[in-house]
Amino acid sequence: MAESRVRRKRRLLPVLLVVAAATTGVAQGPPGQDTDLPPQSISLASLAAFRAPTANWRVAGSAAADRNVALALTADAGTGVLVNTPAPGRNGHLFTTWEHGDLDLSLDVMLPKGSNSGVYLMGRYEVQLFDSWGVRAPTFADMGAIYQRWDDKRGAGREGYEPHPPRVNASRAPGLWQHIDIVFRAPRFEGRRKISNARFAKVTVNGVVVQENVEVTGPTRAAPFEDERATGPLMIQGDHGPVAVRNMGYKSYSGSAKVGDLRYRAWVGERMDSAWMSTHQPVREGTATAISSDPANAPNRFAVAFDGSLTVPTAGRHRLTLSLNWIGTEAAMRGVKIGGATLRIDGTPALVHLGDVPRATSDVELAAGKHTFSFSFYKNREWGGHRDVGLWIEGPGLERQALHDESALSTFGNPTNPIVVEPQQEPVMLRGFLRHRDTKRVIAVAVSDPFGVHYGYDMAQGALLHVWRGPFLEMTQMWHERAEDQTAEPMGSVVTLAGTPALAMLADANAAWPDSLDERQLRRDGYQLDKTGRPTFLYRVQNVAVEDDMRPASDGLSLRRELRLRATGAAEGLYVQLARAEHIARQGDGSFVAGDRSFYVVPASGTAQPIVRRVNNRDELIIPVRFERGEATVAYTLVW
Repeated sequence: MAESRVRRKRRLLPVLLVVAAATTGVAQGPPGQDTDLPPQSISLASLAAFRAPTANWRVAGSAAADRNVALALTADAGTGVLVNTPAPGRNGHLFTTWEHGDLDLSLDVMLPKGSNSGVYLMGRYEVQLFDSWGVRAPTFADMGAIYQRWDDKRGAGREGYEPHPPRVNASRAPGLWQHIDIVFRAPRFEGRRKISNARFAKVTVNGVVVQENVEVTGPTRAAPFEDERATGPLMIQGDHGPVAVRNMGYKSYSGSAKVGDLRYRAWVGERMDSAWMSTHQPVREGTATAISSDPANAPNRFAVAFDGSLTVPTAGRHRLTLSLNWIGTEAAMRGVKIGGATLRIDGTPALVHLGDVPRATSDVELAAGKHTFSFSFYKNREWGGHRDVGLWIEGPGLERQALHDESALSTFGNPTNPIVVEPQQEPVMLRGFLRHRDTKRVIAVAVSDPFGVHYGYDMAQGALLHVWRGPFLEMTQMWHERAEDQTAEPMGSVVTLAGTPALAMLADANAAWPDSLDERQLRRDGYQLDKTGRPTFLYRVQNVAVEDDMRPASDGLSLRRELRLRATGAAEGLYVQLARAEHIARQGDGSFVAGDRSFYVVPASGTAQPIVRRVNNRDELIIPVRFERGEATVAYTLVW
């Protein structure tokens, strides 16, 4: 059946668009994680980073848990993974030797079925770690929650208060590694008087924001410290259930940078550069309170230079990031230099922006204290109102902060509010571009289901790209104005799959699996919708007609894929690839765990036994197809 004929049978499926008011223009906003300084790692080569660890804690080389067995966590010898296996008489908490105030923390955690633990910021404010896989309505006791406070004096049934459940359950299945990011801001004190509460600026579980700007008025229940102070140790709970932790990184903040003694010079009306500025008189000059382009008082063809002082609280490596928002990606790709900038510290160039990229970054070693600096920038563009300049600094004990005047940014540079798509009561299909790792898939579709399971699919390759739960898609880059990137972005807890064709003809069982199939090898025949609105994708791989059918489980915990095959000619050497990852290991129940313990593959009952093979330093899980009367079915379930 031709794709055009199939599409004419589609019903219009309802879509709820949650669209915030959009503004025009694209800003060069604050730097993202790709421009941040790396966090400081907590070494897990031993337990030396922790105070007097009790016998339930040890360092291991790896950890594993059977998703079907409660509280079962195993570990192999080695280093790099922190493991807690509590037992009567050995169930102490684990405290760092150092204390912190404001802290950005990241870590990976693994929980066996039914397990319970927690991370206590400053030893007082708990972010819950819990096996919440499958929980429909999460509470303060679930993964990513900020645990409730407790006071017996409130009376029976009312002791617990200030619970903060996660916005959404972003948990993965037991035995899989899960990633947590916590942005915590400590309470503030004037002497002994608290003037502001502790605050969780953001808690992210598996890529999904589950808490944002949540104040905590005091220690949460079961905290080992009942008072509040300006600093305290990081603590991992050890008395509830088994847990494994790895990749612990943090940034601790204790001060801020200051810009002062500012004077400016401004030039307008010429096609200029740094050399031109040094040989011409400015049109105006004076003192300034902050760095901005305001002294130019012109939208185009201007230059501004600042001289002043920069004070940093701690010696060490500092990262400077500079953004000139009139230099867009399109101009940079064409090599059009319409501006530039130079920053000098103590007379030495610290950052030079050549005008060939929207954003420039450099690292510099600075001593604690005051430094002289000069900062000049220019814009040669003769049109457009963008004239915002952004300069940020980050360093030891110094949270990334703006050195420019953020209040002076023009309205032209305001970012667009996101355009979000969420399903209502029926499945939703959205054709468009999907990014898979470093490649844009242009014949792709994202499918959402009321059961809460979503997937991205490349129709040109018959390839699953992503599976996820939670929010569906952000469409801003596809639908807003000229849509520079034009990709739809999955919003939930996303598992990225191999993205390779599901079927291929191999010369033998050791032949390399193709990364893609051309139009001679795979011919698309469109898709058809069943009565519920769920699609089955139709295509041919050489002489084999394929019905590629994906259905989520009603509990929203898995996605079943069924490939129904019909040979119309010779089909020797046909294989189905269930997964490709760095590592794939068979589990005791006959399932397989893939990647860095990222997801499970469960072959369907009656499906031929898969083969794990090692090709080009990667594992592949494949099944040879055996036809009976010209037909075959291969089915498996993805669990995450």
